[in-house]
Amino acid sequence: MSYSCPNCRSESVVHRHKGRNVGGITGGVAGTASGIAGASSGASTGMALGAVGGPVGIALGGFAGALLGGLAGGVTGTLAGSKIGEKLDEHILDDLECTDCGQTFRSDE
Repeated sequence: MSYSCPNCRSESVVHRHKGRNVGGITGGVAGTASGIAGASSGASTGMALGAVGGPVGIALGGFAGALLGGLAGGVTGTLAGSKIGEKLDEHILDDLECTDCGQTFRSDE
C-alpha cells in the first residue's frame, strides 16, 4: 500500500520497524539467557547420549546439548519478541517515516 506524509504530502515513506527490531533483540537476549539456564538439562541429555563414545563422547555430547539449548532459546525468544514488536508497531508506535521531511506517523489501517 502507498502512504503519503501528512506533513509534506510526499510519497517517499518507509516503514521504521522500531518495535519489531527492539522486540527481536530483547526476546533473543531473554531467550538465550533462558536457554543457557536450561542448558544443564540439554547438557545432561547430550552427555547421556554421548556416553556411547566414552569420555570424549560425554564431553562433546554435553557441550553440544548446552549449545543447542542456548541456540533454541535464542531463536524462540527472537521470534516471539519480533511478533510482539510488530503489534506495537501496528497499534502504538509511529511506524512510518517520510524520507523527505523526517516526519514520523502511524498508518491508519
